[in-house]
Amino acid sequence: QLMDFNGCYDRVKMFWKELQNVIMSAACAPPGGGRNPITPRLIRHFCLMAIPLPSQNVLAQIYRAIMRGFLDDFQPEVKDMADKIVNAAISTYQFMMVTFLPTPSKSHYLFNMRDLSKCIQGVLQANKMAVMNKLQMTKLYYHECLRVFHDRLTDDVDRNLFVNTLTELCVKVLSVPLEKDKLKSIVYGDFMKGLIEKESRVYDEITNKDKLKQILSDFLDEFNIMSGREMNLVFFGDAAEHICRIARILRTDRGNALLVGVGGAGKQSLTKLAAYISGYTCFQIELMRGYDYNSFHDDLKILYEKAGMKNENMCFLFTDTQIAYEEFLEDINNILNSGEVPNLLEAEDQERMISAIRTDAKQEQGIEEDSRDALYDYFIRRIRNNLHIVLCMSPVGDSFRVRCRMFPSLVNCCTINWFCEWPTEALLSVAKNFMSKIDLGNNVSVNSMADISVLVHESVTKMSDLFYEEMRRRYYTTPSSYLELIKLFMSMLQDRREKIFMGKARIQNGLTKLLETNVLVKEMRVKLKDLEPVLRQKSEAVENLMVKLAEDQGAADVVRKNVQVEETAAKAKAIETQSIAEDAQKDLAEALPALEAAVKALDQLDKGDIAEIRVFQKPPEAVKMVMESVCILFNVKPDWNTARTLLSDSNFLKKLYDYPKDNVLDATIKKLKPYIDNPKFQPGPIEKISKACKSICLWVRAIDLYVKVFRTVEPKRNRYLSAQAELDQVMETLRTKQAQLNEVEKKIHALQEFYENTLNEKQQLEDNMDLTASRLKRAGRLTSALASEQTRWQESVLKFDEELKNLVGDVFVGSACVAYFGAFTSHYRQILVKGWVERCIELKLPVTRDFTYVETNCSSIFYAF
Repeated sequence: QLMDFNGCYDRVKMFWKELQNVIMSAACAPPGGGRNPITPRLIRHFCLMAIPLPSQNVLAQIYRAIMRGFLDDFQPEVKDMADKIVNAAISTYQFMMVTFLPTPSKSHYLFNMRDLSKCIQGVLQANKMAVMNKLQMTKLYYHECLRVFHDRLTDDVDRNLFVNTLTELCVKVLSVPLEKDKLKSIVYGDFMKGLIEKESRVYDEITNKDKLKQILSDFLDEFNIMSGREMNLVFFGDAAEHICRIARILRTDRGNALLVGVGGAGKQSLTKLAAYISGYTCFQIELMRGYDYNSFHDDLKILYEKAGMKNENMCFLFTDTQIAYEEFLEDINNILNSGEVPNLLEAEDQERMISAIRTDAKQEQGIEEDSRDALYDYFIRRIRNNLHIVLCMSPVGDSFRVRCRMFPSLVNCCTINWFCEWPTEALLSVAKNFMSKIDLGNNVSVNSMADISVLVHESVTKMSDLFYEEMRRRYYTTPSSYLELIKLFMSMLQDRREKIFMGKARIQNGLTKLLETNVLVKEMRVKLKDLEPVLRQKSEAVENLMVKLAEDQGAADVVRKNVQVEETAAKAKAIETQSIAEDAQKDLAEALPALEAAVKALDQLDKGDIAEIRVFQKPPEAVKMVMESVCILFNVKPDWNTARTLLSDSNFLKKLYDYPKDNVLDATIKKLKPYIDNPKFQPGPIEKISKACKSICLWVRAIDLYVKVFRTVEPKRNRYLSAQAELDQVMETLRTKQAQLNEVEKKIHALQEFYENTLNEKQQLEDNMDLTASRLKRAGRLTSALASEQTRWQESVLKFDEELKNLVGDVFVGSACVAYFGAFTSHYRQILVKGWVERCIELKLPVTRDFTYVETNCSSIFYAF
């Protein structure tokens, strides 16, 4: 539509969009391998330009220049191999292109120049200190061809063909004879010296496989310490090789991996460990409810920020079970091919990330800060260098083939590692590792259990092929099935053993209780005879105590009546004394408010106010009158000079506060009376002349009022003190009588308590005798009723012992039935069980010969009672 009409129709806003001055350039691969032909209707608009594959001479010229320059510092004999290695690599590449063509079951058999470049790139990882002769260089080339081409082959026929051809090429082109059997499991790595800097690592052959496993175990321990989730891995030969392969891919520039294998083969676990060994941070998305395409883009932004902006080494682990939408693979395809995801970064996010790398771009590449396009290209290159994608997929079904066709970068831009079925050595290693952690008993060896585990898995695999041939129904056995078998055996063995022990313990406990009951019956008869004389003695003691208690109670009643009389007299005297005290306090309360007001008025005075009064040479009449009244109260001459002397005393105010108002003489009050009766001697008129004198006036009048009231209250106080003394004497007598009463009551209480204890002991003896008699009666009925059950229980204990002997074998065969029987019909199940039982007998594993799952796993332990 765009080419024919120069535009397109907008179906949202419903109008025609015309595009002008647009030149379209397109690129595509030739039809074939899942690619459809392009219609002539589209081709007619383009000028076609065919770009054929480079010839062998062109390829040799390109790679020879690279290889010669790299090997320039190596030993002469290694340096002379540059052209030969290039020729051998090209020959291997062309052999793969011609021999291994894609088929529906091998849709990933697609080879291009990227694979040839990966092979040469692998050789370029050589270190001149590690590769010093022709044989070492040949081994390195051989290893890299295995990793690039051999690891993607799916069956032994293809692998053997490739290995034979590669060995012949090495002899023919490189002139180095090789033993293919020894080189079949050759591995290289750069981590044998531990976690060191990437620049200090040396890529060298790993010859000591035992040391390799030990180092991987150490790495696993460190990983489990740092990781939140603990991994339990067994490093058998294939597992160690796969870790080395994944680590090799991660160490190469822009290396990405496609791991293909059935579920449970260890793709994710081995990748996490390989990423840790390589010093990379492993990142995975977390699928949850509501996880959509936008959430996936958010996770990709995190990866871009860490790999591009923060310059961190990242490993993005992505599995086919996480493909909620096929658009996820479209974005990953774009990252693998170009490093960019269309419309991933918003303008502000892109600006933020580019701003953070301006300094690094200028220092490393000399890119100016205002060159936005160059900065963005540097950002994308950094992402492609730091971000390594590891895809984990299963070959089961059509999904893998369809995705390889729809997203070609999954094959073209990734190094493929095909996970084959676990070999027997791997199955044995895993079984031994887990079985060594189980309590199998003294008669069962770990090796025998490992052998039967491998036999069960392999026999089910063979039966699956027969099942497909006869029934045309697929049944896949995966490493997950094998691990599930072992875990199920561990859990079922523990559960079954506990149930048998529990059932045996219950029966054994019943037998023990039955024997103990017979012994107890004899003991209770003796005990019942011994209790009769004790009960008679207790009855006599209770009667004697009752007589003694009645006598002491009469004497206590007499004392109690005397105390009650004394208490009545004391209460009456207390009421009289309280009345006198309240009367005196009532009179005294009339003067106290005035006195308190006067004291508050004194609080307002300070030395300045006193000095103000003292400065008068000829004081006003009111001031003079106030000070004369003060002189009278202090028993000094009532004139102004004497008053000034008082005022000069620094403790004058303190003397007013502390004035002994309870000891004022009658003569003093009589001398003060003319002043009190004088109408001018009032706070109001005096305040107009001196506020300080007003406060002193209030104080004088309050003292006068208090003394007059005190004279009235004092006789009442004397009567109160006399009454209080009489009350104290009465209370003392009362306390003495109460103490006597308490002593008597304590004696009675102790006697009462002793009587009650004796009575309780008597009652307990009676109850004990009744209980013992009833127990004797019940125990007699029980022992007579269970006499016949004793024999049956003894037989049940022997049966439990027999089940314990065959427990390990029966539980294992039962676990195998649960783990593998799902798809098989009855006929196939019987064949499998028969073979498993026979093999258990051969391995001297205890097992029931006529094993049936229902009878063995639903035995008497479930209905013992």
